[in-house]
Amino acid sequence: MSTSVGPAARAGQALGDAPEETLPEETVPEETVPPSLRQVLLRGAKGSLQAALAISVALQASTLGLFLPRWLKDLLFDGGGFWFDTLLVWALIGFCWALLGRLWWSFGAVAALALVLGVVTLVKIPLRREPVYPSDIDFLREPGFLTSMVPLPLLILGGLAVGGVLVAAARIGRRMQQRWPRPRLWALPRRQALAVIGLRLGVLALTGVMLLHAFQFNHQGNAWRGLYEARGESWRYWNQTTNYRSNGFIGGFLYNMPTEAMAAPTSYDAEVMARLADRYTAAAERINATRDGSLADVNVVLVLSESFTDPTELEGFELERDPIPHTRALMARTTSGHMLAQMYGGGTANMEFETLTGQSLRLFRPQMLSPYQMLVPGERDYPSAVGWFRAQGHRAVAVHPYRVGMYKRQQVYHRFGFQEFVHDTTLPGARTIDDNPFISDASAFDEVLRQIDDSEAPLLVNLVTMQNHIPVTDNYPDPIGVEGVSGGQAERIGQYARGLEHSDAAFADFLDALDGADEETIVLFYGDHLPGIYSSDTQSANDGLRLHRTPFLVWSNRAEQNVVREVPITSPAFFLPLLYEVADAPVPPYLALLDEVREHVGAMAQGRLLDTSGDPVQPEDLDDETKQLLADLRLVQYDFSIGERFAVDRMWPGSVVTNP
Repeated sequence: MSTSVGPAARAGQALGDAPEETLPEETVPEETVPPSLRQVLLRGAKGSLQAALAISVALQASTLGLFLPRWLKDLLFDGGGFWFDTLLVWALIGFCWALLGRLWWSFGAVAALALVLGVVTLVKIPLRREPVYPSDIDFLREPGFLTSMVPLPLLILGGLAVGGVLVAAARIGRRMQQRWPRPRLWALPRRQALAVIGLRLGVLALTGVMLLHAFQFNHQGNAWRGLYEARGESWRYWNQTTNYRSNGFIGGFLYNMPTEAMAAPTSYDAEVMARLADRYTAAAERINATRDGSLADVNVVLVLSESFTDPTELEGFELERDPIPHTRALMARTTSGHMLAQMYGGGTANMEFETLTGQSLRLFRPQMLSPYQMLVPGERDYPSAVGWFRAQGHRAVAVHPYRVGMYKRQQVYHRFGFQEFVHDTTLPGARTIDDNPFISDASAFDEVLRQIDDSEAPLLVNLVTMQNHIPVTDNYPDPIGVEGVSGGQAERIGQYARGLEHSDAAFADFLDALDGADEETIVLFYGDHLPGIYSSDTQSANDGLRLHRTPFLVWSNRAEQNVVREVPITSPAFFLPLLYEVADAPVPPYLALLDEVREHVGAMAQGRLLDTSGDPVQPEDLDDETKQLLADLRLVQYDFSIGERFAVDRMWPGSVVTNP
């Protein structure tokens, strides 16, 4: 029996994905009435807003902020972060809907993105006490590193979950379409079709502008940032997990979008920098007048030992033996002390950057989370100790027994001017210990010895080890015993301590080999940060600086230079002048400036400023001389990093290697 198709039926087809076959009259429910275009749009707007609320809740939950009344009150009532987050998610859903023309596909795409961000945050916070950042996208280029940090089954499960969200959204969308068909342009009356096209283009343009403006969050006068700051300045850059909890997950994420490394100091110009160069040239001359040593024919080895710390300094557990006896003995007869680590559980490249450049992350904008990823690769060249030592006749070699792409080291080392980069695939005789997947410290030290033996010129070697990188579980069959904790916590600490023991022995053997060599060598050794292995209870028991202190020492194979001296807690930005002091070698004006700052400020990091006794101090409480030194250092750092480099040639001659 044929059925005629009237205007109402044609309108129903116009809202579906495709014309449906006409069903027999007796199977068509009388109450099924195709919704109007207006109803479809209103239902979509309401549903997308509900989805945006749910996604915002899920993102905030990933920081655990929804489970702490303090943060919940701060987020929902005292400020508007959560509601602005929701508005942005709604705009993103609207953009996808206007672009794709399918509401549920848009729900699925945005929910899948939120799932990825939320899961990464849940994994990252216990390891590094920080949420996901925009710059973390760089790690997608290193899938091997991701699988080493996160178990492969968890990554697979995460991938399946994302796929499941997309498939579920598509299936739900098909079922919903039977009840609420979407507009089909080809079947709508001309006027309605033009109206739908105009509406989609308008929504696409409006939401696109909103999202683009959000990505310019750190530009001056940004409207989105103004909304988030409506209750007053509230960004907690010194604790990013807190920042995300109190300002909204998306607000915190956008706050960390790339921006200029530094704001231009108001007094910055060529004349001011010339006066600074004069001032610190005179300071260098005063220092050098009392120094008789030289590094001209001396090998300089900078050793960043991955996650090398002293776990016996922590409260909450006891080890059955000291894992670093050799290093402890060395510290007792050399210039040594503790370094202020910027982060817990991470920040290796930042500590390396400060050591090689003398530049402090504290003087950059808080959003400059990783100069290796966000600053140096964008420059043609960059002032560093590499160029300075090359100008003094040294050959510069970087050794890092891992992938070249991590923290964009290959590009960074090129900008600095390293002449050779030895990494995981070019390290001769690379070895591992037991079931540890990372190349051993002993292999890395052997490569440094080989480089010294093979080079006629004195060397600058920058070694960054990998042996003690997390994860540490099941690396060794004989972990050090641990008391005071149990289960997985005891296993992780015991395994980590056993790795330290291997590192301690390898470092002692390395120095023994140098001690018997004819060539003069000076070694700076330091740990970069604590490993992200400790439970929340252990972390809570070690407040203050305990989770941000690592040991360092400066050793020379000239016995007379190894003067016993315990240095107050310091920053890696001050390591170079300290090394020159141990060598009794003359310094350039830039290191003279760093040395003067070190005499007034013990250590610096984002959110932390310590005096020479290691006590926290507020910038406004500093004396006038210290404030002036920090202002001078800020000017020089701006000039060297993103400024015109007016003073580089005078204050640190040769530090810039011109790259082709």
